[in-house]
Amino acid sequence: MNTTKKWLIFWGILAALFLGTIAVVLSGNFPQFTLPFSVFASDNKAVKKEELPKLTVLPLKDVNDQRLLTEQVEKVEALNQALEADDRFVSSQVLAMAIEKIYGPAQTEKNIFDLYRKIYPMVSSEENGFVSVSLLGFGQRLMDDQPVMTQRQVWSFTDTTGTRHDYTISLSFTTDKLVQLTAEDGAEVKSVITQSDTYLDKTADFETAWTELNRRGTDTQLYRQMKKGGMDRQQTEFKALEKSLNITDPSGFFDLFEATRGDLSHAYLAGFYHTNTPTDGQSDYYFRVPTSPTKVVEFTVVYDRLQQKILSINQRS
Repeated sequence: MNTTKKWLIFWGILAALFLGTIAVVLSGNFPQFTLPFSVFASDNKAVKKEELPKLTVLPLKDVNDQRLLTEQVEKVEALNQALEADDRFVSSQVLAMAIEKIYGPAQTEKNIFDLYRKIYPMVSSEENGFVSVSLLGFGQRLMDDQPVMTQRQVWSFTDTTGTRHDYTISLSFTTDKLVQLTAEDGAEVKSVITQSDTYLDKTADFETAWTELNRRGTDTQLYRQMKKGGMDRQQTEFKALEKSLNITDPSGFFDLFEATRGDLSHAYLAGFYHTNTPTDGQSDYYFRVPTSPTKVVEFTVVYDRLQQKILSINQRS
């Protein structure tokens, strides 16, 4: 085909297209096109991540156990002196005055009245005798996100037959007021705490042990794998992780691992309590773990001050 014919065909097709376009415009019959909205939608759907709250932490680094021990023993000695001076309290108001002089005004007066009613058989008779107040344990905890001191004491009396009667008294107090006071019959006296006990600053030892547990026990990737598989504590990788931890009884670690979603930094210290049992010198550390924006679960980490080792982790009911 010669060049002249090729050009004739080209111009003919172009003219046909031009005339067809004019015809469509004049008739108003435009073709309809529909584009689905999904064309513009991104394939990367943003998944809203649930933000867990950060809770207030008890400033353990500011705690000096030896100084706390001295302060607690001084209060117990002052209480001993008050009870020895007047072991026949004629009313709950007299007892309240003695206690509040040491611990500050009671936030709830009824607590002291309940204590007085419990020990009344021991303080209402000249034949009964006051023996002593002894310190069983002490610590700190957060109450409304503020540090509050705690104490457990044993109050001992003898009756006319020489039989000893013990009462366990639990107190919570700040520098200027008595927040709580409860009394129970009996006392499990393992070993009382005295000024001669050598506590040193064992808080630093626990911080070291807890930091190491955080380092070894945090594994968010393993948590995600276990979550997909239904959180099976018998999973091989988790059992290996559990075995690597320096915990005497690691069985409770699974609950902590699940609650923190594999990141132990989400466990926030809320308190501690020291006892001085003859064999272990035990301390309990209380942690709070937010599992949703509104729900918090609590754990007790039991620590042996003499062995400088975490004994167990227990979820509190």
